[in-house]
Amino acid sequence: MVHRPAVGWRWAVTVAAAVCAVTVGFGAVVGELADGVAPAVPESTTVVSVAPGESLWQLAERYAPGANPSAVVARIEELNDISAGELTAGAVLSVPITRK
Repeated sequence: MVHRPAVGWRWAVTVAAAVCAVTVGFGAVVGELADGVAPAVPESTTVVSVAPGESLWQLAERYAPGANPSAVVARIEELNDISAGELTAGAVLSVPITRK
């Protein structure tokens, strides 16, 4: 008969430490990824007139820099009940704006 030593508390502590290390490492990675996410669409708005050839994407980048342009475009469309294809020069639009 082969006698194996008892694993005991040392093994349990080692496993617990490994689980904690993996959990902390995962949290650090997720935190770093969250830092790279664009800020939410600004709540404040302003009224602008569309210049000839200007797109909603350009307006989003100009008035809400740092925010996700796609989300800002969607908000402009929602605020003004339009779609990007309906945009005309001279149109007056309400757009989100980043306050500095």
